[in-house]
Parts: sequence; C-alpha cells; structure tokens
Amino acid sequence: MNSSETKVLLSFIAEGLMLFDEKGKIMSVNPHATLLLDYTSEELIGRHIDKTFSIYLDKKFLSEQETITYVIFEQGRTFSTPHGRIVYFESQSGRKFPVFVSAKAISINGKRGGILVFRDITDQKELEDYKINTAKKLATLTPILQRTATGVFSTKIKIPREEDEFTELLVGLALMIDDLEEMEKTRKESEERRVEAVKKAEGQKRTMTEEYSKKLENDVREKTEELRRAKVHTEAVIENLTSGLVEYSSDFTVLRVNRAAEDILGIKREDVVGRKISPKDIETPGMQSLSIVSYPALSDVVRKVKSTASGIKEGVSVNEVVIHYPFDREVQVITAPIIGSESDTRKGFIKVLRDITRERIISRGKSEFISIAAHQLRTPLSAVKWVISLVINGDLGLLNPAQRKLLERGYETNEKMITLVNDMLNVARIEDGRFGYKFSKNDILKTISLVVDNLKVVAKEKGVILKFETPPDPIEEFMFDPDKLSLAIQNLIDNAVKYTNAGGKVVVMLSKKDSANIEVKVSDEGVGIPESQINRLFSKFFRAKNVIHLQTEGSGLGLFIVKNIITRHGGTIKVESKESKGSTFSFTLPLDESFVPKEGEISEY
Repeated sequence: MNSSETKVLLSFIAEGLMLFDEKGKIMSVNPHATLLLDYTSEELIGRHIDKTFSIYLDKKFLSEQETITYVIFEQGRTFSTPHGRIVYFESQSGRKFPVFVSAKAISINGKRGGILVFRDITDQKELEDYKINTAKKLATLTPILQRTATGVFSTKIKIPREEDEFTELLVGLALMIDDLEEMEKTRKESEERRVEAVKKAEGQKRTMTEEYSKKLENDVREKTEELRRAKVHTEAVIENLTSGLVEYSSDFTVLRVNRAAEDILGIKREDVVGRKISPKDIETPGMQSLSIVSYPALSDVVRKVKSTASGIKEGVSVNEVVIHYPFDREVQVITAPIIGSESDTRKGFIKVLRDITRERIISRGKSEFISIAAHQLRTPLSAVKWVISLVINGDLGLLNPAQRKLLERGYETNEKMITLVNDMLNVARIEDGRFGYKFSKNDILKTISLVVDNLKVVAKEKGVILKFETPPDPIEEFMFDPDKLSLAIQNLIDNAVKYTNAGGKVVVMLSKKDSANIEVKVSDEGVGIPESQINRLFSKFFRAKNVIHLQTEGSGLGLFIVKNIITRHGGTIKVESKESKGSTFSFTLPLDESFVPKEGEISEY
C-alpha cells in the first residue's frame, strides 16, 4: 500500500491516532485526532505527547509517574483507562471530554516508539449518566405522588435551579399539587354550605430524556526510503487499530486482515488471506461472519446508513449487520474503494469493522426505559384529566368561580404533561424504529389545510394572524404519511404561534420548488433564534436561551421529531432566523416515491 492509499485508509479510521518516538516526540497523527484536540497536524507533529495537551484521571491532572511515556517506556505497561475511572483529554480550545484510550510501545522501523489510540466517549457517558439520573429523579417522585393520591399535600416537590428535560415535568407536578391543595382548602371552607356537592367532588390526584542524474538518483532513493518507512508505519498502525480491517482485491480476494478483525470475525489470517470470498462461504464452518461482512445482504438484520446521516463522503457505504460467530454481536461495516493513483480505476476496497453491540444495548435500554416510564405516567395523567373534566362540567355539582378557576389551571397543566409524555413516547419509538409510518398517495394541500384550520383557534386566542398561501397551480398527489406529516407541520406552526407576540403574523406557504420536489415554509414574526444556537435546534431537549425565560411551555422534543419525520420522507429541513425579527422553517419533500428511504435505512437521530 503506497502513501496515498495510506492517507485514504487513515481518513476512515473513527479513532484519534498518534505515533511517537521513545522520547515522546509526536511523529504522525490522523485527521480524527486533530479534530478532537482542536490542533492542526503541523501544530502537533514534533511536540512531546505528554506536554501538548492536558490529560486527567477523573478530575485530577496526571502526575509524572502516570504520564503516557513513563507508563509504557519506563514501567513497560499499556497505558489505558483504569477500571471504574474516567480519563479526560483537554483540547487546545479548552474543551474537556472523556475518552476511551490505549497506548503502548511498538517497534517502528526497528526503533522503539509508541502508539496512542483514543475515542471520544462523551455520548456513551452521557447515556449512562442520563439513565441513572432519570431513574433517581423518577424514584423521588413515587412517594410524593403516593402521598398526594391519599390527600396529603404537605410534601413539596423541589425544583432545581438549572433547567433540564425534567424541569417542566417537576414544575407541572408541583403546580398540580398546589392546585389540589388549594382546592381542598376551598372545599373545607365551603363545606357547611355545600356539603352534598363537595362530597361528590372529592378526588383528584396523579402524576405526571476526520544536477539531474545524481539528483534524480538521490530523489528516487529518498522516495524509496520514504515509501518504505511509510509502509512500516502503516503496518504498525493497521495492526494496532481497535477497529477491524479487511482489505480485498476487486474480485473479493482477501489481501489483508488485522488482529482486531481476527478477534471480531473469529478467523485466522493465514486461513483467509489469498482466498476469494463468495456468498456460498456462509455455509463453511468458521467463515460465516467473514461472508456476512463481505456481503452484508446475507445478514439476518441489515441496516444501511444513509451518507447524509453518517457524515461520510460519497462512494463509501455504511451498513450495520448482525453476526453470530464466534458469538452474537452487532457490527458496523464501512466499505471504501481503493482508487489507483494514476486513474480513477478501482483497485479493490477495504472494510473497516466496528463492534457496536454495547452502543446498541445502551441505546435500546434508554429507549425502552423512556417508553416504560412514559407509559406509566400516561395512564394516571389520563385518569386525572377525566376526573377534572367531570368536575368542571358540573357532573358532580355546581362550582363557584374560584373552584372553577383552580380546576381549569389544573386541567391545563395536566394537558401539558400529557403532551410531554406523548413527545417522549414518539422519540422513544423513533429511536427504536417503531414509529409506524404508513405511506400512501395523498393530497398535500388538503393535509396542510386541515392542520392550519385546526390551529386558527389557538392563534386567534393569542392574537396572532395565521395565514395559508396556496400555490397557483395544483400539485399532484404523491406518497407520504398524512398523519406523521400533519404532526410535523403542526409542531412547526404551533412553535411559530407560541413565540410570536399578539398582533404578529404567521404565514404557511406551499409551492412546487422544482419538477421533483415540493416546498413548505412556515414564517413568523417572533423572537427568533440566536445564531450561535441554530445548529443545535433539532437536538433532543434543546430550547434556545432566549425562549426559556418567556415562560412558554415546551419539551425541546418537537423539532427533533419534525426533522426525523421529514428525513424519513426523503426530504430536508432548514431554518433561517434573526433574533427579535422572526424565523422561517422550510422543508422539501420528493414527488417521486423512489427517493423515499427504504424501511431498513437508518435515519439521522
């Protein structure tokens, strides 16, 4: 493999990687390492690996006896994360992030050196912390709600100073308990006058996550030596990767297998190098996993990641498959072509393998936990809604104005909690692939009109003008899920109305962008979005700082749900906004159903 092929190979490695000599001087870095540490490769190469960026064990800065070079060269051990502890790297910009890290001594061109491989595990740590914190928070609510259900309102819910995804739930529950307590006081004060009515009205409670000849001879000699060193470096890097790597010729003959691929696939390189792999090899003992990786369609479960979701350049495919040998695990397979240096001819391809079993277990566990918790909350919330509605409607006796006002406040708070629980369930279903899309040919104009008509009452109550501008020419029916698309449009319009002051205007526009796509725009004259926060707008539980203080309700899940619905329809969504001036959300949808992603393609979560 020449140097250009080496660069192509290293650019696909998902971990940060550094090579350094026995004095600790950095010799080589890959693009992912420079990205994570906020350095250029020129800034890193030549600097001492222990003095270039800060390394912490939990919150403590590493001592001299704990540094990378001391551990691997002086103590002769592998530098890695101790069990039950967390290693943090601090980038040039001051960002401190947790990492999975491994460093050890290796031989480079006959000389002793070292290799450092690390990976940002912020997401995994946040998932673990999120699950633990969520369980603790919900556990603290149980005794309070049990006492509330028996009529004891003395125990109050503490609201944290810093907002998170549970703040609105806690505030809602606290308000509901206060409302119930106040209503109980009112009932007791009027007990003598309305004994019969109060007895019937007794009960409401419940609950609401990369010189010519000699000179030419010298140049050739130097280039040859450079290529030889590059090859030695490449071999050392490939063999010490934590990701598996298999290299093939264009006819699927195996050319190279590294140690990690041997471990993942349960094979030995001497048994497969030089062998041409075909789909029939899945029936050969010990070759099942290599066959599936070579031909992902052979897997029981295969999910194709879209290039827009994976962030990987065109020409590279990403699939997630399940293998059963040597034991069951989920593997991400990145397939990249190897192109000849003098032409665009494909010489072969490589497959980079990453064991994602633990990531998927954590993700599914989080989704299942949220789904179960939301289901457990929705049932008592529905019961509370029914009881309050029954009393407000007078089925249990007449109410005085003070009682009706308190009950209406409780009813509105309960509705907010139900909406939050429904959003949490929808997010869990999206992440678990159970959102249940039903595509059919429908009229987009009719779908949008129904949503706009339903929201005009809400807009009018807030003093906001809601207008729908229809296209001059008819739009033919095309494939989409009317229920899911209505939910996305409703969320966009509801947000526009919510953040627009009385007297402002919200305009919904439908048009044919070109012959292959339609475009929907929702423009408002609201508070707008800070420019620094627009790129986080479609993240879960995110709410811009300028709206948190407006006392408007919201879970921070609506736009996350909207983006996933539009992406599942093969469309794209973008936003243009100026703070204090307003925002315009626009999305496109393809008219040709062949551009709608298939069920097995992974959406961008």
